[in-house]
This record gives sequence, structure tokens and C-alpha cells, in this order.
Amino acid sequence: MEGMAQTKYQQPIVWREAGMLPTINNEQPNIGLSGIITGIIGGQLLIGGGNNFPAGLPWEGGTKKYYNDVFVYGIKNDTIIHTGSFKLPSSIAYAAIAQTPDKIMNAGGENENGPVSQVYCIQKSKGATGFDVITWPDLPEALTNAVAVATNSALYVFGGANGKGISSKVWALYFDKLTAGWKNVSDMPQPTTFAAASLLQGQVYIMGGRCKGADGISKIYNQVFAWDIENNTWHEKAKLPEAVSAATAVTINDSSILFIGGDKSVVFSEVELLAAKIAAASDTTIKKELTAIKNNLQKTHPGFSKDVLKYNRVSNTWQSYAQLSFTAPVTTHAFINNNKIYVPAGEIKPGIRSPKIWVGAIKK
Repeated sequence: MEGMAQTKYQQPIVWREAGMLPTINNEQPNIGLSGIITGIIGGQLLIGGGNNFPAGLPWEGGTKKYYNDVFVYGIKNDTIIHTGSFKLPSSIAYAAIAQTPDKIMNAGGENENGPVSQVYCIQKSKGATGFDVITWPDLPEALTNAVAVATNSALYVFGGANGKGISSKVWALYFDKLTAGWKNVSDMPQPTTFAAASLLQGQVYIMGGRCKGADGISKIYNQVFAWDIENNTWHEKAKLPEAVSAATAVTINDSSILFIGGDKSVVFSEVELLAAKIAAASDTTIKKELTAIKNNLQKTHPGFSKDVLKYNRVSNTWQSYAQLSFTAPVTTHAFINNNKIYVPAGEIKPGIRSPKIWVGAIKK
């Protein structure tokens, strides 16, 4: 009976904790990071930037701190070992991330002062063992929590928050015309931030996400749109089973995308509504009561979705595929390398980050 149960519920992805963010000053455990820059270049894993709350959670008066460290890891079998570090030109979190085999690119993001427009390209140093951080042309507008994909010829950035609202623009930077800067090549069907994005067969899939209105309340999306790069056309695809934001996604073969985790936003929406009521209240006693309720919602947050969904482009369908076997992070960037999915760090509850690096082996 036991063997039958194991076979029945056998997961198609085997996850393991493969590494951790490094200790601070070789003594203090790392409390984790959210909104990181990450990817693999030349067999080395990079995790950089991000933010956390080192001196107390938000409802305790803690201030969000941003970082410019980039941690370098060697990969030996399934173990990830920290081997060194370098610095980005500035602190950054929640940038749009994409990579080609030899480059990791990050566009926009934010720091203590709000959204930024900087764009960096990380690549191996020529004739050396280190890495170079090259400054590329700034985005035409400061954007945070946008998403990006890269082809062999261009980096594309979709949506994001620009300080005035949520963008629907698609920006392109062509690798053979870097000095020409960014070009607005399309507009998404709806303004979107905190989406998941993945490139599949010449089309960029923008999945879920959200859009904050002028009243401070966000609409959470279950829509999926695919942008055909060559023809510059948008097509609506099968909707996600539920509205989800802050998830991540990877393309695993010529026909499939995995949509990983995310925030189904029940608590998030309640917190936004309470924040709007607090802002509108004039009575200090009512403000305090509402703030206590809001803070308690965040303290008792049940965590984020562990669902892994699979999209099939041929049938245009979603199916439940797997469950994460660990505390699910959001606002991280998952990617695939050698048939393994990397999910480093991220936010596991409001204000709480993870220092863990998870690697999932996809069973063939």
C-alpha cells in the first residue's frame, strides 16, 4: 500500500535545497533577499541585488534595505557553493531580468528613492575569471516590477510601475544597435506589473500579474497574452485557473511553460482595502484599530501558492502539474539550466525573505 501511494503521488519535479545565501561577515546568517538578479553564466550561478528588512518587519517600523552585492557560486553536481562576490554600480531590486547563454541583463527596478531606469549587462571578463558589469542605455522611463525576455538579437521589457501608474509599453533594445537606445515596439493589451513572462517558439507569454488603480486597489489578473515578436501581434490564450501575481515561469520544452507559485492575493487584497480605509479615516482611534487589523493580517499570512501549473501551447490548455515541496517564494526569478529549475531566495511571507536556493530536477 505504501509503495502504491508513493507511485500515485510521485512528483514530476524533485526539489532539493542546494545552497544558501552567504553569511554576513562570515558570522551572521543571511536573512534572505527578495527582488534579486540571478542566472547562470559559464557554469556559475549569480545572485545579486535584492532587498530585505534587517532591522525589523514593516509593521514593526523596519525599513527596507537595498543591496548591490552579487554572489558567485560554483555548481558541483547538485550542490551550490559560494566562491566569491562583486558589486553592481548601484543597489537594485525588482528589476526586469533576462539572459542569453553569456549574459544576464537587468532593466529598471527600484532602490530607496523609488523606480529607476538603469540597465546593466553582466558577462564574463575577457581572459579572466571574474565578471564585468556593463552599463547599457537607460530605459526611457523608470520602471519597477516589469518583466523581460531576451532573444539572440534583443532584450524586451514589458510593463512595470513607473511612479505615476502601471505601464503597458513594450520596450526593445537591439544588441547590434545598443547606441540607438530603447524603442517602444508595442503595447500590451493591459497595463501590467508583477507578471510572469516566458519565451516560447517566438512568442512572449505574459501571465497573470496585477494593476493598481488610482484608488490604491489592485486588479489581479488571470489573463494570459502571447506576443508574436516577428509579426508584432498579441493573442489572448487560455486563462490561468485563478488570478495570480508575483509568480515566476520557465519554458521547459518546445511546447510547454511551467508557471510557478505566486500570490493568489486574498490577504493582499484585504491589506490594500484596509490601507485605503486607513488613508481615508480622519479619526486617529479608527486609524489605529484598522492598522492593528492590517498588521495582524500580514503577521498571520498563510504563505504563497505552492502550485506548479503547466501550459501546453498546442492544445492551449493549463493543467495542475506539481506542488512545491518547500515554503513557496514570490518576487524571485526562476530559470532553467540543464533540465533543472533554479528558484533562489524570494519573499515567503510579507516582509520575510528566504536565504535558500532550491533546485528542481525535471523527470524525463
